[in-house]
Amino acid sequence: MTQTRSGSAVPAKCLTCEVLQQAPLACSDCHQLLSHVQGADYFELFGLPRDYRIDDDALGEAYRAISRNIHPDHFAGEQDAMASFALRASAAVNRAYEVLKDPFRRAEYLLETSGGKSAAQDKRVPPDLLSRVMIWREEIDEAKSSSDEAALTEIREQVQTLRRQAQTRIVELCPALVDGGHEPKDALRLELNATKYLNHLMEQLD
Repeated sequence: MTQTRSGSAVPAKCLTCEVLQQAPLACSDCHQLLSHVQGADYFELFGLPRDYRIDDDALGEAYRAISRNIHPDHFAGEQDAMASFALRASAAVNRAYEVLKDPFRRAEYLLETSGGKSAAQDKRVPPDLLSRVMIWREEIDEAKSSSDEAALTEIREQVQTLRRQAQTRIVELCPALVDGGHEPKDALRLELNATKYLNHLMEQLD
């Protein structure tokens, strides 16, 4: 699957039987593995526009279609190299699906494949967040030790509010990645780092 300038998906064609493919890892007609798309962008792999806002149903349908097309039964009589490629392809598809179906990991993928820094390269968070997180952790421990459910509920609501705000900014920043500037990438990295801290807090609360 290739992308037009507008970001819409264009079906790829099987080089063996020339059937157009909506999910271009293995031909849905002849089941030939389409090795020319190895290393494809995750969105391209599933025939989706490279966009943070994706159609979850379309992703699921493409994933199931690919999984059927690369089932080991289709390659039982093939050479070892082809069978080995089918196994690697299956692992790659599963990995790509796990990333794209998760909003946080999907934003991380978009950022890093657009040239942005990873969490390991840039650990910055919004001002005052770390101090707030430390205070919340102490309050959570105290509330749990005293079985203060009201205090836990209040903290949970505060953390969820911040997390929703970060998610809103992530949705707004992802489209700006196509411009190639550093500012939206740095801003998105900041929000993703903040979200990771807030997610850990929610895990502590649960």
